[in-house]
Amino acid sequence: MNCPLCGAGASAEVLRAQGGAVRRCQGCGLLYREPYRGCAAAKCADCTDRCIDRLAEPGFLEARLRVDERRAGRIGALAGGLEKLKVLELGAGLGCLGSHLNKAAALYRGTETSPVFYGCLKDNFPGLAGRVLNAVLPPPEEKGRYDLLVLVDALQFAPHPAAFLREAAEYLAPGGRLYLEIPDESSLALRAAVRKLLGLYRGDPLHHGHINFFTPRSLKFLLGKAGLKAEVLRQTSIAADEDRLFLTLKRRLPAWVRLLSLVARLTGADTLLGLGNTVCLCARAEARP
Repeated sequence: MNCPLCGAGASAEVLRAQGGAVRRCQGCGLLYREPYRGCAAAKCADCTDRCIDRLAEPGFLEARLRVDERRAGRIGALAGGLEKLKVLELGAGLGCLGSHLNKAAALYRGTETSPVFYGCLKDNFPGLAGRVLNAVLPPPEEKGRYDLLVLVDALQFAPHPAAFLREAAEYLAPGGRLYLEIPDESSLALRAAVRKLLGLYRGDPLHHGHINFFTPRSLKFLLGKAGLKAEVLRQTSIAADEDRLFLTLKRRLPAWVRLLSLVARLTGADTLLGLGNTVCLCARAEARP
């Protein structure tokens, strides 16, 4: 198949997993799954990992709330404060980040396409039930309403991500900005090896529903295709956050993992190796001087 981002036909296989391949486009650098199947609405369908089953276990939801409290603080710092902003979160997931954004922002709206995640969100955060829709995007009459769009771990699931981002940007008010956070897949093979070593995803090196895998290079290309331009683009550590590691491993952290987390906290080594997350704050390209 041609690249779902730039349309180029030339690509190279970099990894095989789950009955298919991950290919790297030789044009824009996007890594994508072939066959190119899956969507956010079905990200729990046939998934054997069943991360949501851990919600009832002691400490799991609390750790997720702490992780997303820190993330909400990062978003607020980059946006210059949330208290006066109308915020739209696309892909609200379990609602943990939304619960913090709802408290901090002048107005909060969210969407979540997965019926499974949406059901968990309503159960755990009843106050968000009227603010989060089980949909890809809000209704068209809300276009041009929001000061800040938030997409965390959403683009990995979105077929044809440039078209999705262009449509999402229509919900921004003049001068509005968009916050993106996605895994940095610059070292996909190394990340896959680490996942297998840790026994994640039942020993499979890829997340069940991901069809797009971005590097900073392909993310910049995506932004250009979507009519957006980065104001901030940087890496943030995953390994340095023990709560994140606990949520990933779904068990108490072994001593050697805690040691690696400390090393990452002191050195930022995982971001240098391309094993962290990419954080991006962007705006419409034509809105910039």
